[in-house]
Amino acid sequence: MSGIRTAMLAVAMAVGPGGPASLTAQIQPPPQLPRLGDRVRILAPSIREDRYVGLVEALPRDSIRLDTAGVRRRLGFDTGPVLVEEFRRVTLPTNAIQSIDISTGRTHRKSTIKGMIIGALGGAVLFGATNLPEVDPKFSDFLAGAAVGAIVGGLAGGTVGYLLGGEKWESFYRAGTLPP
Repeated sequence: MSGIRTAMLAVAMAVGPGGPASLTAQIQPPPQLPRLGDRVRILAPSIREDRYVGLVEALPRDSIRLDTAGVRRRLGFDTGPVLVEEFRRVTLPTNAIQSIDISTGRTHRKSTIKGMIIGALGGAVLFGATNLPEVDPKFSDFLAGAAVGAIVGGLAGGTVGYLLGGEKWESFYRAGTLPP
């Protein structure tokens, strides 16, 4: 009897309060690194406060090498910095990386909606204030101009927002958590 109790006690202590899942969570290997050619955004605050954005060029054993010259164009202009060849490629040690995000492509929806809202508000205030009569202005006069301004500003802002666009990022790795 005492042998059975000892065995049950040993199993209960090994499994612990978290059950078998807690044991496997501690044994999992470190997360995989992104693939070569992926466009990534990496945060390594011990090296630099800003995020590094670029294409994964190489994956040495203990680091990631990025080519930061992957320039995006907005409204016909290059949005990337002017690069000096010696600072173009960056090698980041994997133990300094706090988070990695992978680009899932360009998006226009969020920036278009944001542009429409900002444009409509700005247009409503601008048209409403400039269309007030000089003598005896009333709030109804402001609203008449604001309605036209909201439409014009919303169309203009939505167009600019669509042209600027944005980039969607998917979380790949966060320090302290493993990717799915």
